[in-house]
Amino acid sequence: MLDIYETLEFKKIQEQILEFCKTEKGKEFVLSLKMSTSKDDVKKNLDELQEMVDLISRYGEFPLSSSVTILKLIEIAKKTAMMTPSDLNHVLNDIETSDKIIAYYKKNGESFPLIGEKINSMKDLSSLRSAIKRTITPSLTVSDNASPLLKEIRRKIKTLEAGLTSKVNSLSYNYSTYLSDNNVTIRDGHFVLPVKTAYKNKILGIIYDVSDSGNTTFIEPLEIVQINNDIANKRYEENEEVRKILKELTALVLLQEDEVIHNNYVIGYLDFLSAKGKYSLDNDMKIAKISDKQVVHLYSARHPLIDKNKVVSNDYHLDEEKRIVVISGPNAGGKTVSLKVVGLLTLLNQCGLALPVKEAELGVFSNIYLDIGDNQSLSDNLSTFSAHMKNIAEIIDLAKGKDLVILDELGTGTDPKEGEVIALTIVKELEKKHSLCLISSHYSKIKEYAYISKNIENSSMLFDEEKLLPTYVYKYQTPGKSYGLEVAKRYGLSSKAIDEVKKEFDKDNNNEFETLLTKLQSQIDETERYKRELLLKEDLLNRKEKELENAQNNLKNQKEHLLEDVKKEKEQIINEVNEKVDEVIKSLSSGDLKLHEAIEIKKKIEDLKDEEIEIYYDEEIKENDYVLLTSLGIEGRVIRITNKKAHILSRDGMSYDIDLNKLHKINAPKNNKIKTNHQNFENKINTSVGLELNIIGMHRDEAKEALIKYLDSCKVKNLKQVRIVHGFGSGVLRKMVHEYLSTLKGVKYRLGDINEGGGGATVVILHD
Repeated sequence: MLDIYETLEFKKIQEQILEFCKTEKGKEFVLSLKMSTSKDDVKKNLDELQEMVDLISRYGEFPLSSSVTILKLIEIAKKTAMMTPSDLNHVLNDIETSDKIIAYYKKNGESFPLIGEKINSMKDLSSLRSAIKRTITPSLTVSDNASPLLKEIRRKIKTLEAGLTSKVNSLSYNYSTYLSDNNVTIRDGHFVLPVKTAYKNKILGIIYDVSDSGNTTFIEPLEIVQINNDIANKRYEENEEVRKILKELTALVLLQEDEVIHNNYVIGYLDFLSAKGKYSLDNDMKIAKISDKQVVHLYSARHPLIDKNKVVSNDYHLDEEKRIVVISGPNAGGKTVSLKVVGLLTLLNQCGLALPVKEAELGVFSNIYLDIGDNQSLSDNLSTFSAHMKNIAEIIDLAKGKDLVILDELGTGTDPKEGEVIALTIVKELEKKHSLCLISSHYSKIKEYAYISKNIENSSMLFDEEKLLPTYVYKYQTPGKSYGLEVAKRYGLSSKAIDEVKKEFDKDNNNEFETLLTKLQSQIDETERYKRELLLKEDLLNRKEKELENAQNNLKNQKEHLLEDVKKEKEQIINEVNEKVDEVIKSLSSGDLKLHEAIEIKKKIEDLKDEEIEIYYDEEIKENDYVLLTSLGIEGRVIRITNKKAHILSRDGMSYDIDLNKLHKINAPKNNKIKTNHQNFENKINTSVGLELNIIGMHRDEAKEALIKYLDSCKVKNLKQVRIVHGFGSGVLRKMVHEYLSTLKGVKYRLGDINEGGGGATVVILHD
């Protein structure tokens, strides 16, 4: 029986996922991947993967770092009773990584319950973390502060070493005449003097070495022997104390070994999930939907080991109604690749991995049986054909209803007539087993049988007849030709010779099916052409329909928000006018306006808040209709209409000429009395045309140019006071007017009062 993992090159998939792993344990999980046959397990694995993909996509990668498999260190520690500083640092790294993971999840991931279940199971090892950090330094040595005794021993060692250095330097100076070199050297861990051999008896001490030439003898003077011995003794005491400290710390780790190992497991599992998630995101993969039925529905599926920019993606379908699908078509046309795509993607799904598809729905299969490739067995002394037959016979014997069977090139390797009989026999036997089967074959009898069997469907790999090249496009419900003769002619085999032999062959063989197949293929090609044209037209119509729908939605939104915007703008205007009225009331003593008149005006403005404005759409605007200019918040009655412009008398008694298409018809206000006279402002000055400039509706630059020319004309006419009507709107024109007026000498200005247009106008006082 073929190994499905080896045949489908699953190891290469594992190698690609391993590149995303950061921990030893995560790599162990990847390398131990096997297909699950439990639907619940497969679904849980895929749900975990979906959570990880969503989490990474939304919040970035998990805070994972390099981690070893702690279980191995624990097992060694149980034998030796002592972990090295490096081992303890690995334990510390896991504890700190666990803390970071928990913090990351609390901040980002509480809506991911399956991952949360793993993280919430992690143990608190804060006391162990403190103990290790207090004992082990970042340079992986035992800290001086690990114990008072160790600190004292190391202090004494430093004192002895300082004394030794001083003594050696002194001896070097005293014995300089006997030395071959003024530099003190070290031999076997001892400070020695390089003494000329001729004078070696002049210095008492221990000889440690002699130079190659024999001219220099390395002697440890007796004066420093005792110091070195004292240092050696202290070093021994230091090592013993370090061992004691490490054993105590190791014992503390072993007391919590279950928690340490569990956290290491969770870190590795999250790394494994993260690697699967990053692998799927990096390769634009999707997670399949799991079906209760035995089905294979793969949409735009491609082989994950072929460059995604070059591979042709295809749709594949197997279900309980059409349990067997036969793929026919030319050699090197992609039949074997299609078989491997279905087999490998089914395997990946049951290993809890995402698939290189646009969409997928798969059942969970008990077994995947394969017969693909050259199965020649040298060890069993079997030919390729014999090996195939042995493998297929085992598959037929084992296959059941919840299995997937994939067979390549049925019946090849023997006499074609016998091969066709064998192939048809295999298909009929598998049909009885109720397994889902994907089979490739060139034999016409298989294609014919697929037509008459309700459980079998034909399919094919399409071929470009004009170029005589494979397209690698898989076509469901369509049988294919082998195109062997056509290809043979293309590569130089005599067309005349082929045609002569073919005529003789046709006399003895019934080729009606192949003829019908050729005609059917032609009709299919024509249908496909019409289908493509229809799809293009359908796509165009869908896009236009979408554009129209968006336009309608935008219009609807505008209608819904227009009234709200108008109310807000109206309220803003009323507030501004109210402020002005309050100012007028406060200054009654110096003005001509009576108190009860001002209070009445303010009350009328307050009453405007209670008025509801109903906007009518697509209504024809006529004379005497009440209208609204939403951009400037102007309400008024239409006096006349000329050349698609409406002459409007507003509620404050001002008149405007506005384009009809900018106006909206509204209901008549409750207080619909429009002022017909302007008070003191216009009564006190000459009412010539030159006393007012209306710049409403102009662009800023255009309005500024008109303002400059107008004020120049006012100076020429020697006018003392004029009014600039700029409206309320967004305030751009009012700001421009005030900025320009502030640059002029001898000119004062103010906003109009309630009878002068309020905040919609500016009164300019031109001095002498």
